[in-house]
Amino acid sequence: MNRQLVKIFLAMFLTFVGVIALNSEELALSKISDEEFRQMGELMRELRNIKKDALFVPVARLQLLYLDNQIEQVKESDPETANKMRKFARGVAYNIASFTWPGWGNTGPISSEAQELGFSAARVGLEYSKAADDITSNILWINGAHALSAKQFELAIERFEAAHQIASTEIDKLMQGGWIALTQLLKRSDEETEKAFDTAFNNLQSSDHEYAEFFASQLTTAREIFTAEDTDE
Repeated sequence: MNRQLVKIFLAMFLTFVGVIALNSEELALSKISDEEFRQMGELMRELRNIKKDALFVPVARLQLLYLDNQIEQVKESDPETANKMRKFARGVAYNIASFTWPGWGNTGPISSEAQELGFSAARVGLEYSKAADDITSNILWINGAHALSAKQFELAIERFEAAHQIASTEIDKLMQGGWIALTQLLKRSDEETEKAFDTAFNNLQSSDHEYAEFFASQLTTAREIFTAEDTDE
């Protein structure tokens, strides 16, 4: 990471307490400014470019804290702006949850603490969605995905089914159907659940959508990961 990025990163942490200590007269403890928030977004893009994804989550957490504070500041006086911020914050929360979910298969080991943080971020994102009256299938899916990895199968099915109900495209419905079937299979593996999963998988894979193969392969990857975890136990 170059020196300028280090300076920006340190500045973000120096102003972290400013999200809470808003009444301090010290500049170093003042709230994060709009320009610093913009720099956080720039830093996150740069971290991805130089393949420092492990540093993405703490920076995203700073973004989320900043947004949450801003929402509190304007929710009574400017509800429209507050809702726009909630939707943006939902995206940040989703990113945290996504980066800490072990089911992708390409992230390397993810600690239990990081997974707990990700599950929490997923829940926070869903709460922002509810407050903005704009629940999306994506935020429901990431909640289901974390519930699945935490072996909270009933909750996972509930979230995936809710995502399926509001899915606006056929490929989204097929994808959510695949995750429902996978969760039921991991919860109870027998001939019935195996057959249901195969059907859901084939329906997804045979779709003419350009990303159908990728979505189907993700089901296979997640199944392998979570089945291996059960074997290790």
